[in-house]
Amino acid sequence: MDFFGHQEQAQRRTYALFMWFGCAVIVVVFAVYAAVTAGLFAGQLFQGDSFQSQTEWLQVRSFWNEARFFWVSTATVSLIIAGSVYKTHQLQQGGGAAVADMLGGKRLPSNVEDVLAKRTLNVVEEMAIASGLPVPPVYILNQPGINAFAAGFSSSDTVIGVTRGAIEMLGRDELQGVIAHEFSHILHGDTRINMRMMGLLYGMTLISDTGMLLLTARHSERYSSRQRGTHPAMLVLGFLLFLVGLIGMMMADLIKRAVSRQREFLADASAVQFTRNPEGISNALKVIGGYKEGSQVRHNDASPMGHFFFGNALKRLAVGVKATHWWASHPPLLERIRRIEPHFRGQLKTVDQKNKQQRVLAEASVGFAQSMPVDAQPIETTINDYQRWLASVGELEEAKLLQAAKQLQQMPDRLRNFAHDSYTARAVCYALLLDTNDAQRHIQMSLLEKSADKNVLREMLDIQREVMDLAVELRLPLIDMMLPALKAMSLLQYQVFVKNIRILIKADHRISLFEYMLQRLLLRHLKPSFASIQLRQVKYRKVQDLSAECGCVLSMLIACGSHAEPEVLFKTVTSEILGASMPWPPARALHLTRLDESLAKLECAAPSVKKALLMACMQVILADGLLHVKESEALRAIADGMDCPVPVI
Repeated sequence: MDFFGHQEQAQRRTYALFMWFGCAVIVVVFAVYAAVTAGLFAGQLFQGDSFQSQTEWLQVRSFWNEARFFWVSTATVSLIIAGSVYKTHQLQQGGGAAVADMLGGKRLPSNVEDVLAKRTLNVVEEMAIASGLPVPPVYILNQPGINAFAAGFSSSDTVIGVTRGAIEMLGRDELQGVIAHEFSHILHGDTRINMRMMGLLYGMTLISDTGMLLLTARHSERYSSRQRGTHPAMLVLGFLLFLVGLIGMMMADLIKRAVSRQREFLADASAVQFTRNPEGISNALKVIGGYKEGSQVRHNDASPMGHFFFGNALKRLAVGVKATHWWASHPPLLERIRRIEPHFRGQLKTVDQKNKQQRVLAEASVGFAQSMPVDAQPIETTINDYQRWLASVGELEEAKLLQAAKQLQQMPDRLRNFAHDSYTARAVCYALLLDTNDAQRHIQMSLLEKSADKNVLREMLDIQREVMDLAVELRLPLIDMMLPALKAMSLLQYQVFVKNIRILIKADHRISLFEYMLQRLLLRHLKPSFASIQLRQVKYRKVQDLSAECGCVLSMLIACGSHAEPEVLFKTVTSEILGASMPWPPARALHLTRLDESLAKLECAAPSVKKALLMACMQVILADGLLHVKESEALRAIADGMDCPVPVI
């Protein structure tokens, strides 16, 4: 199954999640109704003869009452929905960072000096650049257990979390296997489902909270002995609601664990496929099995977020002990290892923590930035088959990892250091937008002096020469590297930064394709860190619904190449690949503003429509037999605008 198939499957799983949630709500409603009816019956027993009529007695004693069911079901559903909406809104405010904060994670600065932390950032950078994703911020959880997670609604707000035990106890290959596992969840849409699931099922927990409120209300000094808070019937009702709430929580946990369990096997297999190193992730699982802390995360909020983690974060099982399969959030550890190593006999050695930490630190100290031998070369591939290229969208490959590692090694050290700091990364962005023409650059500088921070401006002048000498094929990796540092800006710094980016772009009264690509990538992936996240829903399922938008994208891409007959190429591609006849757009439509509007609508297209359009884009690029950097950057902007991670070309 390719990237687009996984996206379609993720959508189906989301629909199934809503169906399971609806069924759970129905069960909880009837359980709450039964609890309320039992509470009323208990109240009737304590009231004795205080009922005014036989009718009132019969209404309470009777189990079924339509009016009572209406009010109970309305209140219960309203409480669950209100809780779900509240939690989803809370998560949308922070994205993946909100999950990391709830677990006590601390954001790892991009310019961190600790050698183990640097190695972790380097692994994440390689994975992101190789897969075409923006580099996600990394959070460290101060936990001795070996674990990791990925969280976020989209690639723009996704974060990677790693425990202190993972970076101290895992070698580089083992850590790379774990990170590759988490990137699989990002690429396959699992993180988005996990976030939706966490928000949706939160409302189920409020029933038990209501029961606890009734049970503990009697301790308040505000109530006298005759008031509601001390009435025995309230205690009965509170206890019953608490039990019903536990049922709801168990059903929510069962849904979460059923959804996540099989995805762990797929993520393990994808990690092996990505790294071409099955020993990396299998050895990481073996270390967890032999380590006294295992993968346990001791935190109050770990339980509702257990489905986010690489390993079972909730309980440390003895080696050889199997959790109940239908209840476990993760498959058994030994079964995961056997899926990767069929000949594994199930013998896990006890890990000497001190010795293992010393070996990991020694390995990292030798060279944290080297994921491959220094003399390793990327596998040379010829891009002559767009079908094969399309199959690599949203997937990591060994060749791409090698290429990403080589690009990172080719990056000047000083430029890398600038890219990893929130302060100097802004200077690098400004330098990337400086015009090569002296006169135009002088205009840009004079405008920038009026609005930019003086210290940032000074750093830009200092790094300007290195940025101008940077190889063009390294510009995209550099932009990806800067994103985590830029996300650490304050809101005021972000607003000034966006303003200055627009000033630099508009200084010459025209927007180049690179300027458009840079601005779009930066604003698209930085905005969720400073504003509420907007969830995109699928609105268009046929190419014909977006014919004008597809035509705009293809015509812009054709303009980037060297084609003798662009209109003929446009007609051929739209008819053969998209299955629709589209007229060549007029000159006034070939504008970057129109492209921006088109991509905004294409982001809401079904995966099958995105797949067809990317096939058409690749055929356009290959039509003249050449691949220009300009075309590569344009394709990245187009694919990123549709939330499709394009691998390094």
